[in-house]
Amino acid sequence: MKYYLTLSLLLFFFLQSCQEDNIPLNHLEFYWDQTGCADPWNSNSNNSNEEIQQAVENYLKEEGIRNAKVTSITNDGFQQVCFACFCTTGRRINVTVPTNQKGKMIALGFKESL
Repeated sequence: MKYYLTLSLLLFFFLQSCQEDNIPLNHLEFYWDQTGCADPWNSNSNNSNEEIQQAVENYLKEEGIRNAKVTSITNDGFQQVCFACFCTTGRRINVTVPTNQKGKMIALGFKESL
């Protein structure tokens, strides 16, 4: 019995170590490539990361996406070299949401991270 308990604990810790950092098991990660000024949450490329995070989380809540969390804002998105509102800035907004919200996120224009 002692060996089964030890094996179970080792298996549990092994599976936990395979999980991506900061993403709960029942959540999916999506991203949005920020535009100059055409994002639906009324922020632009001049806003700070904190302002963008708050705006995105509020927008998703208003759209019925519960428990959404902006996990990071990085500079590894696609940057277009133009100044139109719809041009992407290179900032990528990464968001985690519960798995049952996948359809809504895709309908809103977010892309699932692979």
